[in-house]
Amino acid sequence: MSEQVFLDFSLNFNLRQTKKNMPTIIYALFTFRGRQYKVNIGAKVYPTQWNKRKQIATISNGQTRLDNRNNEIVNKRIRSIFAVFEEKKSYLCENLERIDFLFEEMRQAINPNLKTRYTIMKDNNQLSATLILSQMAERNIPSENSRKIYLGYVTAFKEYLEAKGISNRLSAINTDVLEDYQQFLLDRNPTKIKTLLNKVKGIVTLINHANKDKAIKANINTNGITYLEDKRSKEQKKSKQVPLTEGQLLAIYNCTDLNAKESEAKDLFICQCLLGQRISDLPKIFKGEYTITKLEDGNEVISFIVQKTIEQATLHLFPVVKEILERYKQTGFKHIDLLTEDERIVKKNEAKLNRTIKQVCEKAGLDSDINYVEQIGGNITKKRKKLFELIHTQTARHTFITLMCRLGIPKEDVIIATAHTDTTMIDDVYLHETVNDKGTRLINSLKKIKGSTLFKIEEANNMVDTTMNEEETVKKPNSTASVTDNITFDTLLDTQFFASKINKAVELQSQVGHLKDGKLCSYDNEITSLISEIEKFSQSSTPDSDVAKQYVKQLSVGKQSDLYDSFREMIIKCVKIGISKDAIMQFINKALEIGLLDKERFTNIKEITTALLDKRNQG
Repeated sequence: MSEQVFLDFSLNFNLRQTKKNMPTIIYALFTFRGRQYKVNIGAKVYPTQWNKRKQIATISNGQTRLDNRNNEIVNKRIRSIFAVFEEKKSYLCENLERIDFLFEEMRQAINPNLKTRYTIMKDNNQLSATLILSQMAERNIPSENSRKIYLGYVTAFKEYLEAKGISNRLSAINTDVLEDYQQFLLDRNPTKIKTLLNKVKGIVTLINHANKDKAIKANINTNGITYLEDKRSKEQKKSKQVPLTEGQLLAIYNCTDLNAKESEAKDLFICQCLLGQRISDLPKIFKGEYTITKLEDGNEVISFIVQKTIEQATLHLFPVVKEILERYKQTGFKHIDLLTEDERIVKKNEAKLNRTIKQVCEKAGLDSDINYVEQIGGNITKKRKKLFELIHTQTARHTFITLMCRLGIPKEDVIIATAHTDTTMIDDVYLHETVNDKGTRLINSLKKIKGSTLFKIEEANNMVDTTMNEEETVKKPNSTASVTDNITFDTLLDTQFFASKINKAVELQSQVGHLKDGKLCSYDNEITSLISEIEKFSQSSTPDSDVAKQYVKQLSVGKQSDLYDSFREMIIKCVKIGISKDAIMQFINKALEIGLLDKERFTNIKEITTALLDKRNQG
């Protein structure tokens, strides 16, 4: 709102007749923006029993019991109206967009029994079209958050009418105007096709409500509108929204080369990714404004009402989240102001937060190339950006949902945390399944088939985890942070020893000597490339060393033994695929450093490795 607004309206009560010796109607009279509004309060009083100065009906021993009773009803009604009036003043101070509805709301509050639906202006042409459309949103859109969105559509439409010099009257709106509005929005931002269509179709929805309204009877034909078509497939529409892998989240969490502001942004983003919540709901969590429920098995969940949908979210606070919450419990945030109740401040600061998150992700090594598709006008365009350039607060919710589903959590359970009422939004918006994800689900389902000769899945040798493709591979920075609760045998072996690459090379090597499409399989180039990567990795500073040390230290003796056996098998694989002696010894030294090997096992595995290498050299 560009103009100053002062809520200097007043309220008084006047009598319809002041001289007649019979009960007369009492009017509430209030003034705003130079206009007076008069509403029958639904009560009467004798003119002689009305105190004009005090604005009440008199109560006295000189009047009959019946008169005093009637006048008390009047005064009670007046007190109630004054209370509503003050309430509306306070409400409007916080909701300026509702000022245009002042009279309508006051009229309804003063006398809900009045049959007249709108103002004393009976001719709808005296009302602006956008005011009527706003009234339609108020009366027909039940959800408060949805109603705010529709009122925003009306504001955007009003800006268009003013920019084009089109009369703000229902009689001026037709199919041509609505299609021109669509083009107007397209010219302003040709890439926001979905947003554009929502704005246009939102106005059409409100017009249709006005058409059906008996008091309005807008009579505007909306059937002939030609909407701009979003030609992108479902996958293409999602292509710019890239969820992160668990490895990438660890890389962000473990990134230490950050200033104070970046550290706060990192912590907020990690919390979002582990909780699956919108940024608008983080204040509740950081302030502890939730209900804690202890389950029968001893675990705890928290629950609260989300801001956008007014639905209940039920979540588990993972150890990393608890750690972050505890860290800011005493000090709060010093560089990022997101815990205020003022939505406008939060929205403004969210843009700054997004810029900082991008900086953090760049430092964390999330710089792979991401190809995505945009529609500019009627044309589909392929684009490419670095991963960190595409990351923002909304990425967190996409990441949480996608990772939960990849980890085997049913969508019906995921929505318990995200506060969706069904899985539609997860399928349509938030879940990003790769071909690998879909293929894995398919194969796992097919494996359940029993007793069939034709529909039988053969177990593959040396199965490899391929959930992180080449584009998703990140450079992992040095770490001093503790995220041991997120570590598994597989992730430890991969982050410390490049195990996924080793397994891939073994898998390819196992295919040599088999026929594929009538040709003998040969993956020499691929294997050589993998060996080069592995040997290069062995010479580099291995990430997450401190985390690995803490993880190994926390394991039971039995689990440490299992981990040692896994490491020994990996070393044998290194020898098998032709990794150099120096590289293998680097891995063994690293295992000693992180506590995976004690001195006895260190000596033992060196002897085993030496013997295997000698055998390899002998052919």
